[in-house]
Amino acid sequence: MTILLKTIDNPLKRLESVAKKDKLEKEFWDKKAERCLLNFDEGLFRYDENEEFPPRHQYFYSLLENIQGKRILDCCCGYGFTTVKCAKRGAHVTSLDISPRMIELAKKNAEFNNVSQYVNLKVMSVQKMSFEDNIFDYAVGIGALHHLNLGLSGKEISRVLKVGGKAIFLEPRIPFRWIMILRSFIPIRCLESPGGGSLSDRDILQFSRYFSTFRVQYFLFLRKLFRFPVLRRFESKSDSIDFYLINKFQFLKKFCWAFVLEFTK
Repeated sequence: MTILLKTIDNPLKRLESVAKKDKLEKEFWDKKAERCLLNFDEGLFRYDENEEFPPRHQYFYSLLENIQGKRILDCCCGYGFTTVKCAKRGAHVTSLDISPRMIELAKKNAEFNNVSQYVNLKVMSVQKMSFEDNIFDYAVGIGALHHLNLGLSGKEISRVLKVGGKAIFLEPRIPFRWIMILRSFIPIRCLESPGGGSLSDRDILQFSRYFSTFRVQYFLFLRKLFRFPVLRRFESKSDSIDFYLINKFQFLKKFCWAFVLEFTK
């Protein structure tokens, strides 16, 4: 319950706790990467152009269809899946992660899928980057921003993007605080990392201060209900049901658990 409630307002993401958060995040993700490095699953990491994604991922990648020759910054790249997909589309990708072992894993992923020549991997925090100003066409990330201090990362991402460049992220969202409190009483394990925490609409407004425009697409209205065993047999249809309802009834976006964010510098 305590871990889940911290996703509402994780104190580790505050400015005075950034160093502590980064240390805990590094240790957490190093351990996850270590397990994959010891037993590298080729089936999991093999790139498939025709792989079927949930609607939220489909929408995220649809915003990155025309990136051939572009310079991409993959923030908190983790396993390197987005890095590989962008490189396969002809982009030149610079990928960052605070975890050295995750960078090793992303490197192995890039090598396995024959895109190493298009990828530059660095152990670095998005909250303090050593790049020059105005050099990237896109900054991207799946589940990246909700691990970061939004003030520090927003300022840095905006700084390294070219004028007119885009920052595109797929992130978990907090519908309402009271929903999270109720959810804390349900015995389903919270898988969030120590420095993570879902984002609110207010958080996104804070991040948007560093950009000229932004837009939001909402996802996951009913989807989480299908984690309950009694509803699991309907899970295969949940994404299509969600997509229809959210687009048919706009007020339902208030109750969604994920969003794709597109910011323009």
